[in-house]
Amino acid sequence: MTDYDPDFHNPRPEPYQPVIRALPHPGELDARGVPITCPKCRARRDWLLLNVGPQVFVRCRCANEWPEPDLTRTYFDQHYTEPDREWDNFADAMRALAFDGLLAGAVWDE
Repeated sequence: MTDYDPDFHNPRPEPYQPVIRALPHPGELDARGVPITCPKCRARRDWLLLNVGPQVFVRCRCANEWPEPDLTRTYFDQHYTEPDREWDNFADAMRALAFDGLLAGAVWDE
């Protein structure tokens, strides 16, 4: 009698890697009735909203990032209009959108 390995005949699928969707938000962001401020550099505008799975994150030009529970996936979907801004690699997405920390402290007038 031979040993039977069920995983040999039924391999597990590769783990799903979430697609990163990015939404630039140049102005102030007021999710709780108070403008959001970056805890690292104190910036108050020029955000990148990131949707990874069910969560929405806020990222600053200084590369500081945090989950923002007051910004829902529904909010993100309502404002997301650029399907060409999807990446499978986080580092490539941040570099392409200039939110990799290289422009930390840079301010553009609106």
